[in-house]
Amino acid sequence: MSKLFDLEAEYSVLGSMIVQPSFIFRGVELLQPDDFFRDQHKVLFRFIRDLVAEGYTESQLNEISFRDELIKRNLLEKIGGEEHLSYVVEFALDSYEKFESACKVIKDKALLRKILDVAKHINEKVEETPDPDILIDDIEKRVFSLSEERITNTLIPIGEVIPDIVKRIEELASRREMVTGLPSGYVELDRMTSGFHDSDLVILAARPSMGKTAFSLSIAYNVAVKEGKTVAFFSLEMSREQIVTRLISQDSGVPLHKIRSGFLFPQEIEKILESSDRIREAPIYIDDTPGISILEMRAKARRLQSERGLDLIIVDYLQLMRGIKRTESRQQEVSEISRSLKALAKELNVPVIALSQLSRQVEHRSDKKPQLSDLRESGCLTGDTLIIDADTGKRIPIKELVGKTFNTLALDTDLKIRKFRVTKVFPSGRKKIYLLKTRSGREIKASANHPFLKLSGWIRLDELKVGDWIAVPRQYDLEIKGDSLKEEEIILLAHLIGDGCVLPKQPIHYTSADLENINVVKEVAERLYGIKGKVVKQENRYHLYLPSPYRLTHGKKHPITLLYERLGIRRVRAHEKELPEKLFECDNKKQKLFVKHLWATDGNISISKDNVSIYYSSTSKNLIYQLQHLLLRLGILSKIAISKKENYRLTYQLHITDRNNQLKFLKEIGCFGNRGRIIPEAIKILSNRKYNPNKDVIPKEVWTLYVKRSKDRYNISSRELSKRIDTSYCGSNLFKHGVSRERLLRIFKAVPDEILFNLATSDILWDEIVEIKELGEEEVYDMTVPEVHNFVANDIIVHNSIEQDADVVMFIHRPEVYKKNPDPEEQGIAEIIIAKQRNGPTGTVRLAFIKEFTRFENLEE
Repeated sequence: MSKLFDLEAEYSVLGSMIVQPSFIFRGVELLQPDDFFRDQHKVLFRFIRDLVAEGYTESQLNEISFRDELIKRNLLEKIGGEEHLSYVVEFALDSYEKFESACKVIKDKALLRKILDVAKHINEKVEETPDPDILIDDIEKRVFSLSEERITNTLIPIGEVIPDIVKRIEELASRREMVTGLPSGYVELDRMTSGFHDSDLVILAARPSMGKTAFSLSIAYNVAVKEGKTVAFFSLEMSREQIVTRLISQDSGVPLHKIRSGFLFPQEIEKILESSDRIREAPIYIDDTPGISILEMRAKARRLQSERGLDLIIVDYLQLMRGIKRTESRQQEVSEISRSLKALAKELNVPVIALSQLSRQVEHRSDKKPQLSDLRESGCLTGDTLIIDADTGKRIPIKELVGKTFNTLALDTDLKIRKFRVTKVFPSGRKKIYLLKTRSGREIKASANHPFLKLSGWIRLDELKVGDWIAVPRQYDLEIKGDSLKEEEIILLAHLIGDGCVLPKQPIHYTSADLENINVVKEVAERLYGIKGKVVKQENRYHLYLPSPYRLTHGKKHPITLLYERLGIRRVRAHEKELPEKLFECDNKKQKLFVKHLWATDGNISISKDNVSIYYSSTSKNLIYQLQHLLLRLGILSKIAISKKENYRLTYQLHITDRNNQLKFLKEIGCFGNRGRIIPEAIKILSNRKYNPNKDVIPKEVWTLYVKRSKDRYNISSRELSKRIDTSYCGSNLFKHGVSRERLLRIFKAVPDEILFNLATSDILWDEIVEIKELGEEEVYDMTVPEVHNFVANDIIVHNSIEQDADVVMFIHRPEVYKKNPDPEEQGIAEIIIAKQRNGPTGTVRLAFIKEFTRFENLEE
C-alpha cells in the first residue's frame, strides 16, 4: 500500500455515501474533492457534494438514483463508468466509526501529498531564491496553510460543555471579585470589562497623537509590574529603546523630554536608576521587528509561552503588519491580519490587544469622537444606492436592507458575476461623499475611502482620477422565475409608461402615430378589464382614451389606477416616470416583451447609409437608468447620453452602439409595430459588417501587469509573441493601447496563464471614469459579503466592508487635542470609549492623561 494514498479508504467512503446517504453530510463536512487521490473519485465526491449544495435532503437522496443523476449531468463516464460505480458500492461500510476512520485516512494521505509538494517546491526555490529570508517566509506560509487544513473540531453535545462551564462559574463566584480577567490597572475600565479575558482580541484605536502607545504601555506596565504577569510587546513603529525610555518615564515620573535631552537633576537620575531596576525585573518582552508578519509573531509568541509563560500580547500597531498571503487589497490584508490575531489569541489562550490607526474621517465629525464604523476597512455608500436581490431580481436601496441577510451579485475570483451571501448591512453615520460617473453613464455616490476595482486591484475613490478605468458588470445571469405580471399587463404598461397619460384627475389615454400600437393597447385593455377604448385621430397621430368599464363612485377606482397602485407605480408626468419594480422580478422572456413594446413608444431603430442607430429617449433620468439595468439583465450593453435644448428639459438617450449588442437586441428583443419593420434590413447590414473588437477593451495596463509576466515565464520575446498571435510586430507601440477580449484570448493560447483567460472571458466591462465630484455630507451605509469581499451596487462593482473580528473595541478620545482653548475640566482628560464588547456593556471611562510622562492614570474620586 502506498504511503501517499489509500484507494480502499476512498472506495469505502464513496460507497458508503452512495449506499447510506445519512453518511453524506458527515463526509462533506470532513473532506474536500482534492483530498481524493484518483481523479474519478474527485469528480464523484464533487458530484455528491453538489447535491447537498443544491438542497437535497437525506430523504430525497434516498429516493434518487445516483446512476441516473450522473448520466443526466454527463458525469458517469468521468467517474469510470457504471462498472466502476458498482465496484465502489461494494466497499460500503456499516458504521459511523468506520466511516469517520476512513475519512481520516483519506485526509491524512492528502496532507502527506501536500507536504511532499511543499518539499518539492522548496527544493526548486532553493536553486532560484538567493535571499534565505524570502524563502523562509514562503515556507512558513505554505506550512501554515497546511496546518489550517487539518480536520477541525466537530459538533459536540451541549452536555459535554456544561460541566466545565459550571466549574468555571463556581470558581469565579468563590473569588468574590469584580475582575475575573487580567486587570488593566484602571478601576472603572476593569469594572466595565471585568479585565482582559483569555482568547479575546481587543482593538484599541485612535487618531495619531491620542496616546495609543502610551495607553498600551501603561497597561503593559500595570500587568507586568503590579500583577507580575508576562507581556509580549510587539512594536512595529518604535524601537525597543524608545519603548523602554517611555516605560522609565512612566515609572519614575521624570518627564520624557528631559530623559531624551539628558538635562537632568541628580535626584531625577536617581529616580531613573530606581525605575530601571524595577522595570528590569518586569516580565515584559519587546520585539521591534518592522513589518513583522503574523507568522513570525505567532512563532515568537509560541516560543515565549513555552519557555517563560505568556499572559498578554500587545501589538503596536495593526496596519504596519504583513499578512500571510497576498490579497487583492490592503483592506482584505488588514482583515486577514485581524482574523489571524484573533486566531492567535484563541490558540495561545491569552488576550491580544492590537492598536489600530483611524483615518481622518473622524475629524470630519463635529464632535470628533470615533465610532465603530471608523474601524471598518472600506468606505460607504449613500442610502439610495441600489443593491440587487439575486433570488428575486429586486433592486433595493441599501438603507432598506439594514439588519437583513440575503443573496446578492458579486464578482467571483474567476471574474464571473455570481450569487453570494450578504451577512450584514449597517449604517456608518454621516460622511463626506463624492459622485463618480463613468463613460457608459453609470454613477454612484460613495465616501472617499470606498474602493473600486481597477485592473491593478482595489483603489480608494480619493485615489482615482478622471480617465481611470474601473470594473462594471457587462451582463447578469439571473434565473428569475417571477410571474407576478401577466403578458397583457406587461404590454399595456410598456405603452402607457412610454406614451401614456395616467395622471390624477385626468382621463387616462395613450398617444401614438402608429395604429398598430393603438390597436394592441386597445385590445389588451379590453381583454384585461373590459375597457372599450375610444380612438380619436388628430393630424398625424391617434389618441386612445381608456374610460373605466364601470361607474367611478366614491371608493371605486379605475382598473388601470388599481394596477398602478398594486405595482407601486407613481402617476406622474413624463420626466418623473419610472419602470415598475415588479418588472425586475419577472423572467427574461417577459422582460424582453416589455422592452419590445416600450421601444415602440419613444425608441428609435434607423438606418443611415450603412449605419444602424438604436436608442431610446426620455426626459426621465430614472427611467433611462432602469432601462439600462434591464438591458444588462438581458445581456446587452448600452451607453447613456444627455442632450440639452434651450427652454427644454434634459433629454436622456440610451444608445446601443456596439455591433454585437445591436444584433442581439434586434434578434432577441426587437420592436413592436411599424418601427420594427426595419429590423430585417438592419440585421442584414450589421451581419455584413466586420466586428470592431477595439470598442470593448481591457485597459493597456494589462500588458505590463499580466502579459509581460506570462511571456517572460515562457521566455518568449515580444516579437515572437506578436508572431504567435498573428499580429504585426510594432515594438513598444503594442503596449500603448488596450487589448480586445478576442486578442487577449489569442495571447492566452500563446502564453497560457489563468488570469489572461479570466480577463478575456470575464463578466467585466472596463468603464472609463468621466467625472468625480464632491457633494457634501450624507448618511452612509455598507455591507459585508465575506466570501468575495465585493458586490454590485448601481451596476458598478464595489468593495465591501470587512467585518471587525474583535471581542472588544476601545477608542481613545482626548477633547483637548481639537481645541485651542480647552475647558479646564477637559484638560488632561482622556475618554476611553468602549464601543463594542461581546460579553459586557459599552460606555465611556474617563482617565487622567499625564502628557509629560506619557502616562494614563485613574481619576481621583
